[in-house]
Amino acid sequence: MNRIEALYSDLSRLGRETEMMDTVITMLADDLMESTTADGHSRQVVISRVVDGGFELAGLINDKLSTASADSADASGDLSDDPADDVRIRYRRCHLAFTAAAAQLTKLPEDTVFDYRGLQLTPGDIVPQRIGEIVIAHDSLGTAWTIEEADPDSALDALETLIRRLRIAEAAPALVVDSTEGDHWQIGNNGQAVNGDREDLVHWLAWGYPGELESDSELPTLPTLPRWT
Repeated sequence: MNRIEALYSDLSRLGRETEMMDTVITMLADDLMESTTADGHSRQVVISRVVDGGFELAGLINDKLSTASADSADASGDLSDDPADDVRIRYRRCHLAFTAAAAQLTKLPEDTVFDYRGLQLTPGDIVPQRIGEIVIAHDSLGTAWTIEEADPDSALDALETLIRRLRIAEAAPALVVDSTEGDHWQIGNNGQAVNGDREDLVHWLAWGYPGELESDSELPTLPTLPRWT
């Protein structure tokens, strides 16, 4: 089964990951929204990035379909651009806008290309990309929830989201990345081998925290990745 064939199961999984993050941000008091996250920004900023990404992806899909309703267009424009809206409300609305658009992805040819923040995504990549962004952002918030609580396939989506970003980053080191779960990626030629579980690989690629990763030599310095949300 290719990824577009898994669209509806992916959307269901996205719903679960989104709901878990929604529960966390709903409980955060306003003053805790300004606490620093793993990527050095406030929780408010990280959540706002996720919101913007959801609306942006929805807009890209609707542009390709050329069938966006007036209501969807208004939502993706007004809500994403109005800083007066509470970020919790915008988070929920961007999820609705994204899922409404993403449910139509099967109408597009599988070789359709979306230019999303420097990435070239196919229809089958869109929902996994969004799941990855949600999981990475959620983990970075520094609450009781950690990536270990994500669905294993969602942790894989988060890792692949970061691999995509690393591939387009300037001065990315050549790597051969293997996870203990059996995943394999090659970046460049004759790369340094790095091994570990998905969670530790995500933490290293996103924020430079190596955890219990293994390699024959010192882990290379990673470039600052383009925004992952």
